Amino acid sequence: MPVAIAVKVRFFARLREQAGVETEALEVPPTSTLADVYHSLRRRHPALEPDRGSVRGAINQEFSDWDTAVSVGDEVAFIPPVSGGF
Repeated sequence: MPVAIAVKVRFFARLREQAGVETEALEVPPTSTLADVYHSLRRRHPALEPDRGSVRGAINQEFSDWDTAVSVGDEVAFIPPVSGGF
């Protein structure tokens, strides 16, 4: 069993500004969930939005629940809610 798995992380909108990067590689334990990935990123980038309720997570371009497991090579994205309209 691997000690860590690598995922690619993408940040969008204000989360990209808070993290200071658009993409990065991250290694996490093999049993990690989307919530675990975000928690690891918050340790690395303390300015990231602390309220997960204000963030949507996606795995491989599909919105996912926070308890969804990530796999080696997954592309994980974090997107703030979009507001606006007419």
